[in-house]
Amino acid sequence: MMIETMTTSMPGQLRVCITDRSIEDSALELSASLTEEGEPLLILDACGCFEPSRVSRCAPHSTGLLHILRASTVDSYSEIWSRLQAIQRDLQARQILVVGLLDRLYDPEILTREASRTLGGIKAKLEHLAENGFDITVLCQSQSGQLGTRSHLLPSLCAAADQVSGSPITRAAQPS
Repeated sequence: MMIETMTTSMPGQLRVCITDRSIEDSALELSASLTEEGEPLLILDACGCFEPSRVSRCAPHSTGLLHILRASTVDSYSEIWSRLQAIQRDLQARQILVVGLLDRLYDPEILTREASRTLGGIKAKLEHLAENGFDITVLCQSQSGQLGTRSHLLPSLCAAADQVSGSPITRAAQPS
């Protein structure tokens, strides 16, 4: 199963998990798995989908281990990273789950070149965190429809990752 393969402990790794299911359900399952060993988990909810009460009902062992940072669409990425680092310092959490990070980059109101530039900064920050020993798991929902010039965003993030799971890129390359 996709989620099981993403929870193997690999300190200082950047992992991307792509789901075709609802991102809410996938975030629930992944956060429960990441806290099974009793280690705190810092969650950056960039798409407003994470419901901690649902996790505590489905995975009671997670109670007290989840720390959620919600990022609104008006927050700049630099503000988000600053808040994330401050919370991480206080919690000393080694595991970070990032949910829906690319969602706002698909907004047609944002120029494609700006989305690409922003993605470059995001990848650099995630790689830096992984190099400093953090386990970063980025959960993205598989994008469908006409992405046009933005179709490179998810593959670009995957190219920067140490591990990718559930990739539609891989499935598309497999014969039917």
